[in-house]
Amino acid sequence: MKTFCRIIAALLVALMMITAFAACDKPKKTEPADKPTQGDDTSESTSEPEINHPDINEKFNGEVIKFAINGEGLNSRSIDLGEEDDPNYEVNVQVSKRNAQVEEELGVDIELAYVGAMQEFFGVLQPILASELYVYDVLGLYQYFDLGLALGDTVGSFYNLLDMPEGVNNYLNLDASYWSRTLLDALSYKDVAFFVTGDLNQSYTSTMFVSYVNAVMWQEYADKIAACENSGGYKDIYDIVNNGYWTLDLWMELAQMAYLDDGDNIPNYTDQAGFMTYDQQLNNIMVDMLVAGSNIRYSKLTGEGTPKVDINNSKNNEFYNKLYQLLCESKTVTIPWLGSEDEDSDLYILDVFAEGKVLLNVNTLAGAEQYLSNMEKDFYVMPLPMFNHEQFNPNSPSKGYTTQLGDSVSQYAICTAIGDEKLPAVTATLELMAFYSELWVTPAYYETALKERYTRDPRNPEMIDMIKEGIYTDFVLIWSSRLDNITWQWRQHFTEKGKIDNNLRSWDRNVTGKLNGSLLEEIETAFWVQK
Repeated sequence: MKTFCRIIAALLVALMMITAFAACDKPKKTEPADKPTQGDDTSESTSEPEINHPDINEKFNGEVIKFAINGEGLNSRSIDLGEEDDPNYEVNVQVSKRNAQVEEELGVDIELAYVGAMQEFFGVLQPILASELYVYDVLGLYQYFDLGLALGDTVGSFYNLLDMPEGVNNYLNLDASYWSRTLLDALSYKDVAFFVTGDLNQSYTSTMFVSYVNAVMWQEYADKIAACENSGGYKDIYDIVNNGYWTLDLWMELAQMAYLDDGDNIPNYTDQAGFMTYDQQLNNIMVDMLVAGSNIRYSKLTGEGTPKVDINNSKNNEFYNKLYQLLCESKTVTIPWLGSEDEDSDLYILDVFAEGKVLLNVNTLAGAEQYLSNMEKDFYVMPLPMFNHEQFNPNSPSKGYTTQLGDSVSQYAICTAIGDEKLPAVTATLELMAFYSELWVTPAYYETALKERYTRDPRNPEMIDMIKEGIYTDFVLIWSSRLDNITWQWRQHFTEKGKIDNNLRSWDRNVTGKLNGSLLEEIETAFWVQK
């Protein structure tokens, strides 16, 4: 039976390679730039960060480094440009420049061999990994749906990034600033980790959850805002944020204050809204963002480093109440979910915000680039609202404000099918791509496009930096798709005010059962399996 499965897998791989590789012609690369060193006067800008160039003194004789990436747009263009990517967009210019530089320095060829769509990647890769065939070197996995490829039938498919084979050159420096230690640690277990992300992926910064505030409406209501019970007496939005009064409690007041009905006595998207969300609960990602701003946790680590579920607690109970009050009692306006039968469902929530009749919204930082570039009224980019004023920490770089990344962020894994002999070329390529991403791509995208070009207020960049300092996650959140989709439970049940206690107990019990009953066993098997 095993032989039959391998034959089928091999056939699937062959068919996929014919179609995928034929569609991946790369655009013409820019000429390689001179290799910069720390403090090099020939570097392009004096504002480039001073980071040490990786110590790689090896050439790889034209080795092709094949990437398979889940997600078009940000995730794929982070690796190489596709046919529809604008080669003149400055961010893309820097990606091409980076790749040319890495290829020149290392003697490799970077190839974006396959780009998958959400929820298809697992099915495409499972037969490849299960058959142990070499097809790709590096996989960029969708964080929510694809991490299970390290488990089950595909166990042993990825290198342990924290314990690479002895005697083989491994050029990954996972403590470097261009790798996210926060997410690496959250995904590691007992000194084993298969996934890493950071500056190499543009969605690492662009999928940060943030608040959007209509600046014109804010000024119109400024005096009333100063009189709010939870504003601290401030009316300037920066004073409110910097003094820790940007909270769910204030948002409840603002949502009601700014609401103006259009005459039908029904809160809907034709009204002026204080806050807006989706009417389809399962897809209401706005709830995820409010959870992130309140620093809600799903687990904690025991003294032995084992994750333990921690959902049924007093803070989550109180947050449940606040979520209900904001979304169900504060005149929050709803908009039809994309793809519903409503004739206006083609409007994305930021399209409505861009029309200028919504005071508050939450979304990703990339939303400004994608939806608000032509908005006529000015807007602010602010942190997510805190749980309450007690969350404020003036001595923290984030001042206590917290956020998460969208679960589509690419987590990179190295396939064991490449063999140890190719590991030096792959790790060197990843390391150097990440290094030059921090040096060139991130400044073009995060510093210039997201923080300057797509914002309207000169003080907004400092807010965005503060937001970035508050990125967090935890083990259960990362593995939510395998743990009763716990991150979706808030979305589906926030209207059930009378069931708060029962729901929290049920979530805690169900997630604990799945964590202890199967997931940890599968993870431990994957972490210690010998191939």
